[in-house]
Amino acid sequence: MKKAVKILIAIAVLAAILAGGVRWLWSVRTTEEQTKETSKTVRREFRKAPLDEAAARLRKLRDEHFFTVRFPGKFPYLSMGFEPRVPYDFIGLLAEEAFIRLAGDTKSPKDDTERRIKEMIGVASELLKSGALSATARDSLRERRLDGYFLVGDYDSAIAEMENGLPGHTAAWSASTAAKLRAHKAMAAKNNKDAIIHLLAFIKFMLSDEQKDFEDCDPTTGIFYSREWVVARNYMRCANMAAEMKDDAKAAEYKELAKKNFTIALKKAKDDTKSLPVLKEEAKSVGL
Repeated sequence: MKKAVKILIAIAVLAAILAGGVRWLWSVRTTEEQTKETSKTVRREFRKAPLDEAAARLRKLRDEHFFTVRFPGKFPYLSMGFEPRVPYDFIGLLAEEAFIRLAGDTKSPKDDTERRIKEMIGVASELLKSGALSATARDSLRERRLDGYFLVGDYDSAIAEMENGLPGHTAAWSASTAAKLRAHKAMAAKNNKDAIIHLLAFIKFMLSDEQKDFEDCDPTTGIFYSREWVVARNYMRCANMAAEMKDDAKAAEYKELAKKNFTIALKKAKDDTKSLPVLKEEAKSVGL
């Protein structure tokens, strides 16, 4: 009898300890609402901070871990561990925002902007290499890093990214983007002949059925670009380079093709009060 009583007392004590432990865990648990509020606070702080601090802040968010308790399902299921202040996917989202802000930074000296973009490329590469991002966040950040490569003129890295392909895009899209990048690399090297070849490959894709509904908004300006506007711009590049090569016939041909596409682009943008003035200014180059 005494043994049974002792067992019951031990069970009661153990139950009390367990109950107390569960109550403590419940009191320090991290809820979805808390995570959302923390994310809002972190985003406000990040947006207010100088661009020079962007890379360092993201690394700190990634590296600092805190003890967390979550009850993701019905009791008694729980998870405990060390997590960053905000989810990794949210850190990736902040990195994307930083790329966009840097792309639209027209006030800072060019050297400062390029340095910051390179720092962000480093942060993005580290996040992608960590494997901590979800597939959706990873693919989205890869696209922003691709923009970063382009902005700092790292065409080789951008082309390598395209050769690996980007999920959510067709092989034709990746090939055409690689062609555009090769064109810019050739233009930087003053190799007009190769630049024109690659630009024409890009233009051919832009005029394909796959791109018939193409429309792109520049997040830094809010301007919408139709595919004809993009095509016209690149035909004008070809025309200018052909003129530099003293090939007047080709220069005239490309300029006429640019005019044709500018005309269509102007019709598409006739009700767009923000984009139309910019487009009209560019169309003056072909006499429109």
